[in-house]
Parts: sequence; structure tokens; C-alpha cells
Amino acid sequence: MSYQVFARKYRPQNFTEVIGQDPVVTTLRNAIEHDRLHHAYLFCGARGVGKTSMARIFAKSLNCEKGPTITPCGTCKSCEEITKSISMDVLEIDGASNTGVDDVRELREQAKYLPSTGKYKIYIIDEVHMLSTNAFNALLKILEEPPAHLLFFFATTEPHKIPVTILSRCQRFDYKRVAYPVLVGHLKKILTAEKITLPEESLFLIARASEGSVRDSLSLMDQVVSFCGSNASPDKIRDMLGLADRVILLNLLDGLLKKEINIVLDIVNKIYDKGFDLKILGENLLELFRHLAVIREGGEKYVDLPQDEIDNLKKLSQDYDTFFFLTQFQILGKGVEELARSDFPRLLFETTLIKMMHARDLMSIAELSQKMVASTPVMPSVPGAATSTPSRFTPPVSQPKAQNVAPTQQAAQQSSPRTFVWNEFVAEIIKKVPSLGAMLEHARPLAVDAEKIDVGFENSVYLKMLESKKAQIEDFIKTNYKKTITFTLKPIAGTIDAPPSARDVRETTQKEKEDALKKKALSNPILKKAEELLGAKIAEVRVTKHT
Repeated sequence: MSYQVFARKYRPQNFTEVIGQDPVVTTLRNAIEHDRLHHAYLFCGARGVGKTSMARIFAKSLNCEKGPTITPCGTCKSCEEITKSISMDVLEIDGASNTGVDDVRELREQAKYLPSTGKYKIYIIDEVHMLSTNAFNALLKILEEPPAHLLFFFATTEPHKIPVTILSRCQRFDYKRVAYPVLVGHLKKILTAEKITLPEESLFLIARASEGSVRDSLSLMDQVVSFCGSNASPDKIRDMLGLADRVILLNLLDGLLKKEINIVLDIVNKIYDKGFDLKILGENLLELFRHLAVIREGGEKYVDLPQDEIDNLKKLSQDYDTFFFLTQFQILGKGVEELARSDFPRLLFETTLIKMMHARDLMSIAELSQKMVASTPVMPSVPGAATSTPSRFTPPVSQPKAQNVAPTQQAAQQSSPRTFVWNEFVAEIIKKVPSLGAMLEHARPLAVDAEKIDVGFENSVYLKMLESKKAQIEDFIKTNYKKTITFTLKPIAGTIDAPPSARDVRETTQKEKEDALKKKALSNPILKKAEELLGAKIAEVRVTKHT
């Protein structure tokens, strides 16, 4: 009998053999036991995590001669045919090869016929997202009104490419990548059955290289056994997979943390000369910094590594804070991302590592604040002087209006007493009739007395808009001030000597307040100290609104 690769030989044949997908297994078993079958199932997830294997097991459970059952016998004609992919009732279709509308139309015609021997006619369509738009439209009709004997099992690695109209008619199951410890345990069982012994560290290397894919891990293990036999040491596996030695990786980490540039660059040179992929080295180092940050935060259980390595990282993490590890991760992550596009990967990788060695000089916000406060001299208190403590901005207590006037506004009032009265009037009308007040803000008070109000406009647009509202303004004055006053609108030239509008006064006053606040902020001793510590210069000060 010809040799059968591990990935096919140990493909799960029933629900109990499926690893790492307990929620999906439980749901499908319950659907069978309680006779709650849906007509279309969508299995989503990364490659090699068991999507099509689960579809076959589900099909066996439904069409087994003893079924529907959660424990298909595996020996009846139906089970054997499904296992060998020769069943007339369970048809497997590759969505990538049968993308056209004609393929789906043919499927639709065949689906009308009853199953030949089993209870259900089942279509397993792998990589269903590869179907064309027209093919999906043709498939939609049969999904809307499926015959009682027909079931669809769709599998995909890219569910976002499937039309919403199809998704809404399927029960969706998301498959997870299998955790490394679970995968290592699975590999151990297979090696025991094959009477092969490999070190646990070697199995972790295979599991990590497969990125949680069961099929990939079995294919890699097949390759390892063929290459190394039963003497598959971690070093040989690293050579085969193009991975840097774990010891070298940890030495590189140690050199980075101790800022020993000669050791770091020497390791990079040796790795590069041996032909190892620097991107893979960077990714492995990136994973270490992730583990260090997680361990530093107390999340040891979320680190998939052998216990002795976890213990080493735990000791190492005590000398640094989480902020440091996160900073290292960000710098390295950006460098690794650029490696794939660079024509000079070695130079880029080396400069990234040098940048990381200086990351310790960076301070967190908390550290910076503490250092500034500690180094800022305390101002001595003067007897009788007012004291203040940092707090949220509070508007000053209102003063009499004559004392609470900005310099520009005060000058305008001294030159024209009518301005102060006019501004009060505009403020009052803005409160009561905002749309009217917004236009009057642009008017210049030409004459304001007990009998008349004359205002001028440089902008003819406001003049035209307010001409029709003169009666409304006069009624407002009569209602709120109990006086009958004539209101007159006039066009004026920009050069005329007239007092500023209420808007001009408001904007000038606001600018003077903001300038004063900015000046006060720039003279703050804590900001001065921050400039000194960081060697920086404040580029801009913005005034924000306070509530």
C-alpha cells in the first residue's frame, strides 16, 4: 500500500476527533440530536482548521445508515463513499474551479432530484467566495426555496467577499486557529501512534510555524520526519524551516535590553550570513516583546510557550515596565512591516534595532509628569498674597459692566457713548430672536437716543434682509423696553467714521482674552521645565472651550 501523508491519514472522521473547535462541534451535534437542521451552513476560518473535514463528518452523520446520528458508523456504504469522496449524494465542489453561472445552473438542475441512497443530497462547496456575481445570483434562487432533501455546506477563508443575500440565508460558524498547546498535544498523539519521538520544543516550533493550522502542522511534521527521522532536534528543525535558533533569538533580546550594540550587530551578521530570513527573525522577536508585555501585566496564561521559557521571560519582565515593551513592539513592528518592501533588508533591520536600543530613553506621560513636578521649584508664599491651585478653568466672578470692558471696547465707548447701549440691545435681541440678532450684530450704531436708532451697514445683503423686518424690530423694542422708537437702516461706506459693530467688539474682546490666556500658558513654570527636559519648543498654544 502506498504511503499516506499525515494530513490525510489523520484527518478527523467523527466529531470526537475534531480538535480546537468545541463550540462548532457542540452546535452541530445538538442540531442533529434535536432535529433542527438548517438548509445552508457557512464554515469560515483560516486554512487547515477543519472546515471541509467538519462538513464531511456532518454529511456522514446525516446520511449514515444508522442516522441521522452524532456517531456515524464509518463502515456502512454511505460513510465509506463519503470518506473516499465518491458518494453520489454528497458532492464536493471547488468554488475556485467552478466559478461560472453555468456551473451553478447545472448544480441547480441536479439538485432537484432525490438522493440515490442517503436521506439527503448534500453539496459541499469549498472556497465559495470565489464564485462570480452571476453564479451567486443563480445560487440564491435555490437557497430561497430549497427542496426538503437538499443541504448546502459552504466553506471559505474570506467570508467578507460573499454577498449579503447569501450570508443572510446561511447559519454561519467561525472556526478558530487551534491554540499551540492543543496542537502540540495532538501532534504528540499522532507521533505516539507512529512510534516516533520528538522533543517537545520541536513540536512547539512546528505548531508556531503552522500558525494554528492543523493541516499545516501535520504537513510540517511529515516534512520534519522525512528530513530528520526520529532525531529531529530543535536545531535541525530550525535549519529546515529557516528559523533562527531560539538561543540566538534570546541572546539578541538580551543584547537589545542591555544596549550592547556590538553583540546585537554581530548576531544579525551571523544570521544574515547563514541565509536566515530577517523578516521571520523580526516576527519572532516581535512575538517575544508581545509575550513580555502580556507577562508584565499578569497574563501569563495567554502565552503559548514551554514553561521554562515562560519562567525566563517572567524574570526578564520584572526589570522593565509595560510601556517600555509596548514601545519596543511598535518600533520593531514598523520595521518588520517595511522589511518586505525594502531592497536593503539588513540595513533596515540593523537601524531598527539601534532605534530600539534607545527606546529606554523615552519616558511615559506619567514618568514625564513626575519628573517635571519633582524638578519644578515651589514658589514661596507671600503673606497676604492670593494663592491658587491647579484646577479646571472657572470663569471669573462678574464685575460691574463699566469695569469689565476690554480696552478696545472701552476706547470705542469713550469715543461714542451710544456703543455701550447698542451692544446691550443686540445681546438682548440675540437671546430672544437669534436669527434677527445675528444680522443686527453686523450693524454700526450711527445714532442711538430715546426717540430713534439709526444703524448703518457696509454689507448690502444684511441691509436688504432687515428692511422687511423693521416693524418686527420696533415691536420688539416696544414690548421689551416699553418705548416707541423709530428704527432706521442706512448703507454706509467702509471709510466712514462710525463706531464698531457689536460683532467687531465681541471678536476683538475675545482675541484679547485668548492672547492673555496664551501668554499666561507660555509663562507656566511646568511647561518651561518640560521644554528644558525634552529639549523641545512649544510650537502652538490653542484656547479650548471650557464648560
